[in-house]
Amino acid sequence: MLDYEKPQLISIRLRLKKRYHETRKRIADARLARKTLKMVEGRLSTWVESGRHRLTYDSMDEILEELGLTSDELCFFCSTTFNKSFLTWRKDLRIEDAKRTLLDYPDLPAYKVGQMVGIKDKSDFRHQFKAATGMTPGQWREKYSSKKSK
Repeated sequence: MLDYEKPQLISIRLRLKKRYHETRKRIADARLARKTLKMVEGRLSTWVESGRHRLTYDSMDEILEELGLTSDELCFFCSTTFNKSFLTWRKDLRIEDAKRTLLDYPDLPAYKVGQMVGIKDKSDFRHQFKAATGMTPGQWREKYSSKKSK
């Protein structure tokens, strides 16, 4: 082997070694990400099943503490799984709950439905519902309750 080839071989070995370690780190990161996703999914499922998403919290920290999660874990899960923020996801859940409740309890005033799903302010509920569905709660109920009874 010629002397000028040795530095090239050393350089190639170093690059291969670096790439090997980078690949191992990516694999380890992917495993950690899967574990994190699974853990967060379990905690959020329990939280939703118990109806806790309908409660009013003073701060995001209070929710994180209840879930036993960090902000990074929750943000990573929501962006990866739902392609939206946690707060947007929770609002969407509440609106879906409201849709079911509007149909299940046709005589219940819309503002009461809003309160039941965790949106205490009547105008805030109406605004959020209309932004999500394009209709007020009353319009939505009228349109879809006729379909349900058919």
